[in-house]
Amino acid sequence: MQIKGVVMAKQRRSRTVLHDRASTDGELAASVLGRREELGLRQEELADLAGCSPRFIHAVENGKRSIQLDKLLDVLDALGLHLEIVDGAAAEIAAGSRLRQSLALGPAGSDD
Repeated sequence: MQIKGVVMAKQRRSRTVLHDRASTDGELAASVLGRREELGLRQEELADLAGCSPRFIHAVENGKRSIQLDKLLDVLDALGLHLEIVDGAAAEIAAGSRLRQSLALGPAGSDD
């Protein structure tokens, strides 16, 4: 599964999978924090707009892993953001295909 450009593998729990998941949590937190600051909102103001508590906003921005999806979606909506979920296998295949294509083409302007 891919969220905001980070692949979350649906395999057994390995260090790689846990690392990818932690990276995803961090990217979500950074996206929410960055957008809130970009809009010039305090946590309390965003909480009012999203209909949740400032404590929930704090939890999201600090990467808490167990949060309510409905509340998260309300926060994202208030910020004008959306959550996109993509099949990880399809995303990996597409990325691999793009990599193979770029390797086959070589550097731009090369005669190879």
